Amino acid sequence: MEEPSYAALQREVQRKLGRCLIRIQQYELLLKELVAKREVSAILGRNPVPLAEPSPTATTRTMGQLVGELTDKYFQPTLLDSGETQPEASSDDNEHPAGWAGVRRSVSMSPDSHAKLIEELQELVDLRNDLVHHFVEVQDLVTEEGCIAADMYLQHCYTEIDRHLVSLQGWAASSNEATRSIAAFMASPEYNAFLMAELSPSISQREAALPCLVELLRRAEAKISKDGWTALSAAIAFAKTVAPDETPKKHAFGSWRQVLHDAGFFQVRRGPVSPGGPMETWYRFRA
Repeated sequence: MEEPSYAALQREVQRKLGRCLIRIQQYELLLKELVAKREVSAILGRNPVPLAEPSPTATTRTMGQLVGELTDKYFQPTLLDSGETQPEASSDDNEHPAGWAGVRRSVSMSPDSHAKLIEELQELVDLRNDLVHHFVEVQDLVTEEGCIAADMYLQHCYTEIDRHLVSLQGWAASSNEATRSIAAFMASPEYNAFLMAELSPSISQREAALPCLVELLRRAEAKISKDGWTALSAAIAFAKTVAPDETPKKHAFGSWRQVLHDAGFFQVRRGPVSPGGPMETWYRFRA
């Protein structure tokens, strides 16, 4: 049976429609990830996890709903006033006396830019719905002229979808970089000391500073230990090199030996550096 004159053109339209739909799905998947990770939280414990996995509720929303949340919560037309981002009290607070931490991200922009963004994203949603639900109904795919017009329309659609995807990829990259920076800070000894002081207002200066000093001893151990033991004098020299401002006396400890004792994480012994040499304090972390 001989093919109609428009058959080759129709196949090209089908290929370009598939290309547009794949690009739309790539956009939707990235949009779901960005919306889902806008707000993350974690229960704090002895060793708190800075950022927990977000709720999966975004995976069940339509593209229109996701765009609405993006422009309502992620992108906002004004700078937030102080206190607006305070979370509501959780019913689980009493079950987790150590507390919990949460991070929310938002981007402020001028009202005009925000209104324009809403308009452009709504056009993208309308375009997506047209391709998914109405393309075959609206387009004339059984004439050469109709296939050529549909081809040109799909080329325009792909250009628009791709432009929006590139923008979304930029927003996601910035969001991921912010997450990495926050996680790095929350994993630092400085944040750990701050957290301990905040969770227990009555905590002493020494207890608040202990994690930072222990971290220096652990770093020294990883760098200069011999046969599993580290000479305290060598560790002190290392600490002076990498963190000269962090000293036991600064935080009301009498000495580094007191830090070892109060931490409770280390085995300590006395022994010569070499046979017949002076006695030295040695330590190693309890595995």
